[in-house]
Parts: sequence; structure tokens; C-alpha cells
Amino acid sequence: MTRALIPVTVVTMFIVGVQLSVFSTLRFAGVVFMLVWLWPFALGLAGFTTLSIWAALVGGVFFDTHAATPFGLTAMVGVLLAFSASRLGKEGVGDLDSAAWWVTPILAAGAGAAAPVIYTVGGVGVLNFSLWHGSLVNSMVVNAVAFFVLARPVSRLARMVGHSGVRARR
Repeated sequence: MTRALIPVTVVTMFIVGVQLSVFSTLRFAGVVFMLVWLWPFALGLAGFTTLSIWAALVGGVFFDTHAATPFGLTAMVGVLLAFSASRLGKEGVGDLDSAAWWVTPILAAGAGAAAPVIYTVGGVGVLNFSLWHGSLVNSMVVNAVAFFVLARPVSRLARMVGHSGVRARR
């Protein structure tokens, strides 16, 4: 698993770059879709607990260093999503091969709806009330729809990258 840390870190940094340069400029209903939360969630659903938490921590910290957000809050939300997804992933709930085709997108949509709520509540917890200025419902809907649509391709990428450090048995 430690051999996969390098590819996961590279892909995570690429995703943070795409998030900052592309998705942060695109707004749907006034909301930015957070790819940096979907990536660790997909790694967790693939059953890679350590890798998903690592990706959430690295991606969140690097995103927060370049955005006007409370430092560490994006990482905290990502870690919570990654850990909860990894619990489901260890049970095989979101497995792309054995579960129904709609299970992974539905789980991702639930995470996409929950993430803005966790983020906003976390912002209030650190006394940053400026996170309330937008529509929380819009943020929940946009992230849920985006997570639903992108769940399967991102999960396939997560499985491929997560298995890159695993040796084939002879």
C-alpha cells in the first residue's frame, strides 16, 4: 500500500490543480463543485482507507493554502468523507463490480449533499460565519448532482491508482 502513496499523491495534486484552475472559476447556480472531496471519497469506496485519508489530507491542505477558506477545513471534510466511504468500501457496498450500477453514484450523491453541510457547520465551529453567505441548498444540490455524475469514472480512476502499488502474485 505504501508504494501507491506516490501515484495517489501525484493524482491528488493534479486534482487540486484542476480544482483551483478550472472548477473554481466555473459556477453552477453560484456554487463551485468540489472535486477535491469526490476524489478521497472514491478512494474510500474502493477500500483504500489509508490512501483515501492521505488524499483528503493532502488535497484539502493544498486547496486551503490557495483559497480564501479556513485553513484545514477542506481537509477535515475530506477526511470525514474518506473515512466514512472506506467503511463502506471495506464491506464492498460501493464496489463497482459486485454492487448494482447505481449504488456508487447514489452514495456519492449523498456525500456530495452532506459535504457542504459539514463544511458550513465546521466553519461555524471555528467562528467563521462568512460561509453562510451563499445558499447551502444550492451547494448541496450542485455537489450531489456532480458527485452522482462523476462517481463511476472517478471510482474507476481510484481503483486503478490504488492498485498501482500492489504487486501481482505469482
